[in-house]
Amino acid sequence: MLKIITLITKFIVGVLIALFCTSCHFNFDAVEGNGNVTTENRKITERFKSIEVNSGIDVEIEQSDKVEVIVETDENLQEYLTTEVENGTLVITFDKNLMNDADVKKVIVRMPVIDELEATSGATIVSKNTLKGENIRLNTSSAATMDLSIEADVVSCDTSSGSEIKVNGKALETKNTASSGSEINAYDLLTNVVRADVSSGASINVHPIVSLNAEASSGGVIHYDIQPKSIQKNTSSGGSISAE
Repeated sequence: MLKIITLITKFIVGVLIALFCTSCHFNFDAVEGNGNVTTENRKITERFKSIEVNSGIDVEIEQSDKVEVIVETDENLQEYLTTEVENGTLVITFDKNLMNDADVKKVIVRMPVIDELEATSGATIVSKNTLKGENIRLNTSSAATMDLSIEADVVSCDTSSGSEIKVNGKALETKNTASSGSEINAYDLLTNVVRADVSSGASINVHPIVSLNAEASSGGVIHYDIQPKSIQKNTSSGGSISAE
């Protein structure tokens, strides 16, 4: 019996040591900002029309004839905040764990053509000027946010997991999908044709001038602040659609 207890004790101690070593490895692998904020102009040679950002990084985007990517963060974090082009998308991320959140993690992006913007994991994207295009797609998840000014033929917004898109400007058509407690605030996006699909406690606010096709389910909410010429509603499982 004593032998069994001894073996069990050794096993438990071994597991604890393994967990401790793993924790130590994680801490040694993490980096901490030194507080000395520097600015670095990254050399980007490949063309890109989309941006994908995560890791709580703040992105300011400006539509411009020239291409520039400028990184502002702690001096010793510059090498870990990566800006790489993959299949036409500028991917902005940290390739190391941070021991504490850096005070500044900002990337300024200037680019001529914008097709798609995606923010995840607490990242933010804001526009410095009005972004213009034919079909612009916006995606957020995991508490990320966007605050943009847009003029486009079609704007597609997709939010999930507590994230938010706030957009203003003009569009011929918008396609909005929100789920899992996320939010799309498009009251100030003046749109002819609006499609909205909301679920799981999310909310969508829209400004439909000509028509609204709306579907709400599972506690999702859709508000519209103007009465369109035509409206089609479909609600289920506690979803609601109403004029503001």
